[in-house]
Amino acid sequence: AGFVSSTGDWVALLATLSLADALAGGGGVVLALTSRIVPGLFFAAIGGIVADRLNRKHVMVTAELGRACLVLSLAFAESIQYLVLVNLALEALTLVFQPAKEATVPTLVSRSELVQANSLSLSAAYGTFPLGAAIFTGLASLGDNITLGGFLPGTQEGLAFLVDAATYLVSAAFISTLPAMARRKRPPGTRRWNPMVVVRDLKEGASFVASHRRVRTVVIAMATALAGGGIVVVLGKPFATDVLHSGVAGFPALLTALGLGAGFGIVLVTIFGPRFRHKDVLFGIALLLCGAALSAAAFVKTIIGAVGWVAVMGVGAGAAYVLGFAHLHEQAEDGVRGRTFAALFSLLRIGLLTSMMLALPAAGFFDGLLPGLLATGSRDVLLLGGLTMVSSGLLTLWSV
Repeated sequence: AGFVSSTGDWVALLATLSLADALAGGGGVVLALTSRIVPGLFFAAIGGIVADRLNRKHVMVTAELGRACLVLSLAFAESIQYLVLVNLALEALTLVFQPAKEATVPTLVSRSELVQANSLSLSAAYGTFPLGAAIFTGLASLGDNITLGGFLPGTQEGLAFLVDAATYLVSAAFISTLPAMARRKRPPGTRRWNPMVVVRDLKEGASFVASHRRVRTVVIAMATALAGGGIVVVLGKPFATDVLHSGVAGFPALLTALGLGAGFGIVLVTIFGPRFRHKDVLFGIALLLCGAALSAAAFVKTIIGAVGWVAVMGVGAGAAYVLGFAHLHEQAEDGVRGRTFAALFSLLRIGLLTSMMLALPAAGFFDGLLPGLLATGSRDVLLLGGLTMVSSGLLTLWSV
């Protein structure tokens, strides 16, 4: 289900950016991207409560059906305001779906299979981008010719949104075949629609994450590490083009190296990860590798050197992602597992958004401030991102 749905997500993302550009230019693209991030700052906690209080199988199927209807409506969007509103609603349903999905995984596979399950899940979520991009490119030549009897507007974006809606329906059909899940019991004397229950559930989830040392450390470390990694997304292109003078091929080469390295890291932990009991220790080591590689990349003078160190960073990032999720699956109790992952997703978004907002201004601030190679602001910020990851890894190892 994740493979099919994620492929459609990438198709729809590219179609959304294309439609936003057509409706409002560059500003529309920024609004479209922002509307996919902002709900996570406010709605993730509610998604965790829904995942912990309702039947998770039903929650996932309902979310997929809702996303199918919403994304199909984008085929007829005529204003950037409507596109942004639908994006907000889509992301809200995603924030309900994700905690329910992650909370379900440990009930379907054994403890020894969690690493493999998370490796497959990560591969399905991010490894399908090339497939989604290829499908969107293929639809570009068909959009003008396929209107389904006038139902579609005859654009590549409209056809892409129809394909994405179909993937959500297929995903819902797959999920509906899962075994029946036990109904969550409400505490004695709790009324079904008591609004104070929501407040209590929020406090209970936050208290669990804050008080459970082995959960708290990994959640904070993953959010901090992603904040450091987000710097690469923002500064990768100017670093490759303006500092390393690599031309237009430099930034794609860095992204390719990051993806290939992450894939290799996932394969490594899939093979060897289940043999280790303490996954948070391996997680900390993976973060150290990731941060050290990014720090080293800040000092290179050629694009080849940067590609090599970014590939090593990808190995650590892929391993850390899988190990972090597997560790939380093991440690979080079933009754609060949805809220635990909701807290993680919320902090991940906050960390990523913060780093992406601050990276360019920080590079400008550091420009010329230090001597030697570090007189270049983008090198300083990349080094800072790497040291942030190293600190997260050290914090994890120290705490366990």
